[in-house]
Amino acid sequence: TETRTSIVHILETPRLKLLPFTLELKKATLAERARLAEMLEVEIPDAWPGADLLEALPFFIEVMEKDPAGLVWDGIILHKAEQIAIGGIGFHGGPDEAGMVEIGYNIIPAYEGQGYATEMARRVIEWAFHTPGIQVITAQCLADNLGSIRVLEKVGMRRLAPEGNMLKWELRK
Repeated sequence: TETRTSIVHILETPRLKLLPFTLELKKATLAERARLAEMLEVEIPDAWPGADLLEALPFFIEVMEKDPAGLVWDGIILHKAEQIAIGGIGFHGGPDEAGMVEIGYNIIPAYEGQGYATEMARRVIEWAFHTPGIQVITAQCLADNLGSIRVLEKVGMRRLAPEGNMLKWELRK
């Protein structure tokens, strides 16, 4: 059974719900996708969680296994009306000494362009700035990722100097 505390409690917006992406759920995503739908009681489309997150999951699992009492800093975005997983959002771990966290998110293609990432990012940012220890939220995206750029602009992030083809962003409390 899972003893890990969830830092991303179940956050909600009018259209969406964010479920903590626990170690158990991450392992099921990799190894037992069929069971995942039962565990969450929602539809898990083939497009979820997307290639980038699938590739990163073994690393995230390893990090969580090294710190069994650690906090869950990311979640699965559920579309409430349709009861389907449509993406993910969260932080790449807890705040560093400077109170900095990096946000990342994705929405499956069928649900892109409808404001879901912006809606949930606003909610997660609001939650983060009410969490002790978090002072700055950063993000990065490729210079050609127009959808992500729009989300980061809409949530009020400030564009910093780019590093190569990677755009850097920040939002201060």
